[in-house]
Amino acid sequence: MTREKIWGSLHPFYEGGAVLGRRVANRRFIQALLRRESRGSNGSFDGYHFFLPTPADCEKLRVELAREYSGLLCSGRLQIRLQRELPAALANTEYHCFHLSDCFTQFSELQRLRNACAVNIFPITGTTHSLSYAEYGRKFLQHLWGGTSTRDAVLATSSAGRSVVLSMYEQLRQGYELEAQAFPNPQIRVLPLGVEASDLPDPEERTLLRRQKRRELGFGLNEDNKDFTGETVFLIFARISYLSKMDLLPLLRACKRAEELGLGPYSLLLAGWQDEGDTFGEEFVRLAKKLGIRARLVLRPDDAERKALYAAADVFLSPSDNLQETFGLTMLEAAAASLPVIASDFDGYRDLVLPGETGLLIPTLGPHATVDTDARSAVIPAAEYHLRLAEQCVVDVPALARAMAELGENPALRQSMGNKARERALRDYSWDRVVDLHLALWEELANTSLPPEEEARLRAARHPSCPSYMDIFGGYYSRRLPGSANTSSSLALSSGDKSGHDLNLEDCRMLRWSTSGEAVYREQDFPVIYSLIEDSLPLPELKRLLFAARRPIALSELAERFAGVGGTDRDFLLLWALKHDLLEII
Repeated sequence: MTREKIWGSLHPFYEGGAVLGRRVANRRFIQALLRRESRGSNGSFDGYHFFLPTPADCEKLRVELAREYSGLLCSGRLQIRLQRELPAALANTEYHCFHLSDCFTQFSELQRLRNACAVNIFPITGTTHSLSYAEYGRKFLQHLWGGTSTRDAVLATSSAGRSVVLSMYEQLRQGYELEAQAFPNPQIRVLPLGVEASDLPDPEERTLLRRQKRRELGFGLNEDNKDFTGETVFLIFARISYLSKMDLLPLLRACKRAEELGLGPYSLLLAGWQDEGDTFGEEFVRLAKKLGIRARLVLRPDDAERKALYAAADVFLSPSDNLQETFGLTMLEAAAASLPVIASDFDGYRDLVLPGETGLLIPTLGPHATVDTDARSAVIPAAEYHLRLAEQCVVDVPALARAMAELGENPALRQSMGNKARERALRDYSWDRVVDLHLALWEELANTSLPPEEEARLRAARHPSCPSYMDIFGGYYSRRLPGSANTSSSLALSSGDKSGHDLNLEDCRMLRWSTSGEAVYREQDFPVIYSLIEDSLPLPELKRLLFAARRPIALSELAERFAGVGGTDRDFLLLWALKHDLLEII
């Protein structure tokens, strides 16, 4: 059994698809964690073990990691394995922690496997992303069970996110009448996402890129396209969708109000990802122009253009109104790019903006209750109920106009706020800093005292959503093996078809090897073992079983000899040998 400090995960952290905050954050997190190895930083791990569902998943991650971490792969410290190998790994390795890229996928499943197989009760952590989907209540319900350890934690990316998770647990307990002691939830800790400084322009790059990109986009030029003027560029960088990010139409009302307050020459720069077939960005720009507002649209910018867009802007705008937002990664990027931020006083944005110092927060107003939308969310698409909720979130338009006018007309204030925003972002939210926070938390959780009675509870816990197949399907069989120390069923045949019955000594006094079984033992015959179950059928243990039955042996005696040997599932081994005629019942 190894005693090294090993980190594990069931997720690759490298995800394909559209450029979304979750995918960017997960990739940057794992890169920052593994980057510590190349720098020789303290607090790193002796090994990193990824367990993925399929060989194709393993190969895809191996290709990704080989680009930057080939040394770790070659040394064996970075291992990529199949999830079906996980039970054996847990039984033979004392893991320091397991971390998942979200707090839902396989969280309680990993808890169940840990409690049943692992040599130690290691911490399991998972990060929140969007929290507002209707089906997430069922996912959070999975967290409330007797197998949750005091070492387990949901990592909320913002204080607002933590409040949501707490409220969700409370609602579930009230609705299902669950006592907290019998149905504990994981701890909820606030650990933010991070920002990578190299992804964004530093002050020197900003000066160079700013002039180039503004001229390219037609900002800050007079009618002769020659002179650089003091036009203020407000950047909105986000998913361009009123369904999943923000409704930008009220922003146009705010612009007209800001003009009345004295806002001088300005433009709106809308950039980011827009789904195929969606034309909201183009329609927004057309409507802005009809109102006499200069606007530009840049879709799917690559990394270099993204950097230039941040450099070209003067102020970052994010009047978000959608409950899908929990953190606000682009807000953090804007701050690191030395931009002051004007944002709605909403969700995790409050953690990222220091009002009056790094930007301005705009008050929001929400409904007292959303009974009709709550009911509809069970049967309408997520985009529809998110839109219904967003359209009831009021971002104060007059206040937004005042903020735009204030920063638009005060370059010195913009610069001061931008400088403070960058300093704070790089000091408190760099990915290296965020990884340090994770390392400290994992160390704390791993060293949390686990009373013997809690470990006993965890080992005995059965998750109510996890089917005990023989408790439920036992009636399918003519006969069944009797219960034993390594089977937990106490409800066998308590419901359903009662035609089956436990195989007892009256049914079967003795077992012995068959002619085929003897041939396998003497290596004169070689059984076919499917690759997907070969880990449960180790050949040395199979031969030991056959040898023990070379003469007639009582089932109870055979069971005692093989109870818990080497972590082998004795019943699986015994039944497989009977199924393939290597053992026979006398």
